[in-house]
Amino acid sequence: MKMKTIVAISVLAGLIQLASFSFGQDSSKPEKGWRHNHDDHLSSLTPAERQKVEAAQKTAMQDPSVQGAREKMKQARKDFRDAMHAAMLKTDPSIQPILEKIPKHERSED
Repeated sequence: MKMKTIVAISVLAGLIQLASFSFGQDSSKPEKGWRHNHDDHLSSLTPAERQKVEAAQKTAMQDPSVQGAREKMKQARKDFRDAMHAAMLKTDPSIQPILEKIPKHERSED
């Protein structure tokens, strides 16, 4: 019973991930996908505050601990995608041709 629940949750998460591709583009900003609208979360700040935050972020990205954490995050995303892909194929091997239609660059962000 527990295995069925895990597989069902994995498949649901995979479907949500795949569905996000079709909803990933903001119609009001056609040049930017939903992941790349960084200004939205800074919209409540004044231009001077926004500039300070962006400068601090740029400087912080040079910190070795931040770079290491970013690499771990990228690896964790890859591990998740690989595990999800394998679990989906294990659940339904017939979806292999469907998954192959998804361009690699859309399946492997970052």
